[in-house]
Amino acid sequence: MEFLLRLTQAAQSVLLPLGGWGLFAAAALDSSFLSFAGGVDLWLVSQSALLPSRMPLYALAATSGSLIGCSALYFAVRRGEEACLERNRSSPRFARVRAYVEKYGARSLFVVALLPPPTPFKLFVATAGLLHLPYRKFLVALLAGRAVRYTGEGWLAARYGEQVWQWMVRSGPVVFGIVLAAVAVLFLSRKLRRRTPVVERP
Repeated sequence: MEFLLRLTQAAQSVLLPLGGWGLFAAAALDSSFLSFAGGVDLWLVSQSALLPSRMPLYALAATSGSLIGCSALYFAVRRGEEACLERNRSSPRFARVRAYVEKYGARSLFVVALLPPPTPFKLFVATAGLLHLPYRKFLVALLAGRAVRYTGEGWLAARYGEQVWQWMVRSGPVVFGIVLAAVAVLFLSRKLRRRTPVVERP
């Protein structure tokens, strides 16, 4: 763990001055095998606030980098399926995530791609690889979720600057709860629609 922490800090110090290219590389690493303190979100917000005209490029860099990193993790888990399953078999958290992915498929990835930490995003990605979720559905769900998240954050940062990040820090748990509630309502409404019998008119 200490080695990974030092490696992450070294990568951050090298990538931070590189602007959009550094953000792309950081997003790829953060979505695969490293975790950056503060995350890619803080990086994206700060860059977009400093250079609002480049916000679309920063959002694109973060989204595409994240997709590459997630794909690397997805295929790595698929190849090492037995080892991954054996290591996580007794974990209650893994069991819950696996149940969500089995039940909701790509929709669960779309939702977690939108949500901030402490959502176990990488665990969902790894579980999708373990369950051999079709790669096209996997990619489309993550593309949609990450594009909405990073474009939204970047646009707010470009328009309102530093105030956005302060609001995100203060309101993060509230936003997280609202999104979870909205997702729950969506799933429940779909279930009710499926269970409601169709009454044929005479």
